[in-house]
Amino acid sequence: MQEIEIKFKVDNLDEIMEILTINNIKLSEKSSQKDTIFVPDINDVANGEGKIFTRVRLENDRVQLTLKKQSSRVMQSKEIEFEVSDFDSAYDFLETLGLKEWVTVEKTRITAKYKGYNICLDRVKRLGDFVEIEIVTKEENNTDFLEQQILSIAKELKIDTIRRINSYYDTMIDELNKNEVIEVM
Repeated sequence: MQEIEIKFKVDNLDEIMEILTINNIKLSEKSSQKDTIFVPDINDVANGEGKIFTRVRLENDRVQLTLKKQSSRVMQSKEIEFEVSDFDSAYDFLETLGLKEWVTVEKTRITAKYKGYNICLDRVKRLGDFVEIEIVTKEENNTDFLEQQILSIAKELKIDTIRRINSYYDTMIDELNKNEVIEVM
């Protein structure tokens, strides 16, 4: 499956939730997510085609293991995801494969479905508030069309599309971590 997502920085998630509610779009309960990201080489974490990132997600009482292989397009990747029995075993499994822990991302998330797209309202520790609009598809040829649909949905939800973010949370956290090290020196 291929995931196509566009992320937007927002100032007020409550406004977006109100717009969704007014339009009779059902919101999920708030969940807490802790994502631990693993990479093959801690010194080579630049995004790019073919790069593989693996994640162990602890969400409330569930644990998921996810592999993402990036495509040639920004914010698109092949994704394989499945549930595992416990966090520690998944962590040990990835370390045994030789993968290295890179960063941890903590957030709360509320989700909704709208016109077949997933909408994620995220409050990310150290980064702030974001809205992700995404679709998971088998088709690889409709990328431009699907991106335009996502931008159209964002406008319907009164999201400022100028505030589009072409970066992943893990990359943004890594940048913060690097800047903190520089400031300490």
